[in-house]
Amino acid sequence: MAVFVLVGFVVLAGGNGSPSAGPDGKPYPRPTPGVYPVKFPEWEGKQRPLPKPTVSYPIRFPSPGAGR
Repeated sequence: MAVFVLVGFVVLAGGNGSPSAGPDGKPYPRPTPGVYPVKFPEWEGKQRPLPKPTVSYPIRFPSPGAGR
């Protein structure tokens, strides 16, 4: 049991480190907060195309059984 506790401690303690500097010694840039709602200007005014049938005639499927 102690072995499992020790392995769990090593995994938790050793796996959560986050480096504050990159490989060249400079610090990583801090993430900037996002702006919500996200808007895409190239999509303004464009509507989704309406679905169109793939055939111009009705497709009749045979009904199973006789009283449908």
